[in-house]
Amino acid sequence: MEPNVFQIIGFLLAAYSVVANDSLQTLGTYLSSNKGRTPKAVQMSFICGAAAAVLLIGWNIHPAGVGLGDPSWGRLEKFPLPENISWVYLLPPLAVLALTQWGAPVSTSFLVLSAFVPNNASQLVLNSLSGYVMAFFLALVSYGLLIWLLERKVLSSKDQGDEANKVWFVLQWISTGWLWSQWLVQDMANIYIYLPRELSLGGMVLSVLMLCIGLCVLVAIGGGPIQGVLQNKINTTDLRSATVIDCLFGSVLFWKANITTFPLSTTWVFLGLLAGRELAIRLRLRLSPSDGQPLQKVLGNDIFKAGVGIVVSLIVALAIQPLKSIG
Repeated sequence: MEPNVFQIIGFLLAAYSVVANDSLQTLGTYLSSNKGRTPKAVQMSFICGAAAAVLLIGWNIHPAGVGLGDPSWGRLEKFPLPENISWVYLLPPLAVLALTQWGAPVSTSFLVLSAFVPNNASQLVLNSLSGYVMAFFLALVSYGLLIWLLERKVLSSKDQGDEANKVWFVLQWISTGWLWSQWLVQDMANIYIYLPRELSLGGMVLSVLMLCIGLCVLVAIGGGPIQGVLQNKINTTDLRSATVIDCLFGSVLFWKANITTFPLSTTWVFLGLLAGRELAIRLRLRLSPSDGQPLQKVLGNDIFKAGVGIVVSLIVALAIQPLKSIG
């Protein structure tokens, strides 16, 4: 089945809006810690090269027929393509763009996938909440028992940027590649849901090219408004801290991917990781409110904006169905 014009527009909007919003999780620490250190052209080549490799591997190992494949890594099995995709299906990625400009870490999985199959919304929520809880406790225990020592060293450094040596610089790139690949496996379903589940090699290459253009724009602007969620957390721009965050987050996504192929909100997993990390560091280092924003404000603001994203997601998902009759 050849995609119609609304599918193509929807894919392009989703490709940019989903990556722009979720870049906070996967590329936020990378962009922050490499600002002024690494040429943007090199960053673009690294990010786009990894994305192309992961998507083409997924397309190859999930064959849908002779010369056809599924780049979503099998995560759209319970999300069949509607018989007729009209203008109403452009509302989800447009809503993501609007919320991204507000700086809200919205769950693109809730907003986009629920619009196509509203009946799967409850399973999406449950799978995402389990990921949040797992990431929260993993960070709380990891940072509470050991990693807080690293954060204390970072805080004591007069110049965090120069303190990190070349070894940490290399490790941070490796951890970014690990996390980026796992995020692509999880969240490409939010983009490729607009295209046929059986893509030819030519269609696959063209879609990857369009995605890479969006990634280059993202790197060029430095991540956009969503970066604010990271900037009010402790030490997140330091190479050492960014490396640990990426490794832990990538590990949670890898574990979830091997449990089930059903999609989840990587945004909520990331917020859980940041919340557990922030709580553990503040408790272990006995930081006072004067050392930064109050904990309840830092975490509460993230949860509030993410909660608004869920409400908007449900409104859009419920509105799609009646609007289809006039579309």
